[in-house]
Amino acid sequence: MRKILLIIFLGSCFNISAQELESEFEELGTNMWLSSYNKFRIGEKLYWAAEMHYRRIGNSENPFVDRMAQIYNRHGLNYVVSPNFNFTVGGVFRLNFTPEQNNPEYDPLYIEPRIWHQYLFVLPFPRFMLYNRIRIEHRWKRGAAVTNDEFKFGNRWRYNFYMKIPINGDKLKPGTFYVSPSMELIMQSGKNIVGSFVEDLRLYGNIGYIASPRVSSSFGLMYTTGQNLNDPTLYKRRIILRLSTYISLDFRKEEQKIPTIKLSD
Repeated sequence: MRKILLIIFLGSCFNISAQELESEFEELGTNMWLSSYNKFRIGEKLYWAAEMHYRRIGNSENPFVDRMAQIYNRHGLNYVVSPNFNFTVGGVFRLNFTPEQNNPEYDPLYIEPRIWHQYLFVLPFPRFMLYNRIRIEHRWKRGAAVTNDEFKFGNRWRYNFYMKIPINGDKLKPGTFYVSPSMELIMQSGKNIVGSFVEDLRLYGNIGYIASPRVSSSFGLMYTTGQNLNDPTLYKRRIILRLSTYISLDFRKEEQKIPTIKLSD
């Protein structure tokens, strides 16, 4: 009888503990991201990668576009080791806008600098392309409060798996529409990270069009979820509209140029 009572007691304690740690979700947020991904060829295997990102955040009354969220530039030198592997090293200058407009307790604008390096593995198949991307970011991040909000150093560990599948043809070439499913897991680490290691899980699907060897674009919808920094059991959620353009130019001398430029990321 004592054993039975002990089992019931331990089971009750475990159930209470599990209920206390049960995950909860924040209200679903909405965002809009406009992006420009640019590659400029400056050598036989060397590119200058330049990205521009414009992001807005919505609310219940004005979804997706209510106020500014971030603007940032990401730049780097990209070296193509082979058609199946390339890596990039560079920096990011990100501008964050206040979470509450006209609130004197928050800075209207504050920066978040980063250093990043990326490794892209490309697997070509007869009818589609498959990509594995590893990106590591070292960042100096602070909150929006005017006082007592110092920069804290941390790292982001990102793995992105995505595909590009032609819709109206059998190859990715000019005049082709394509669909691109994507999954990215973003982990974070640092002295101020306690339990909230999953910063973001991003599930993204988009439809793109290749206008020429140098210009393409895509439009899609992304769902994200990740742990709240101050409460690991609380998960934020977002639906994000994304519109992106991709431009690739050759800055070398005319006699050094080749006829085609890589269409993929």
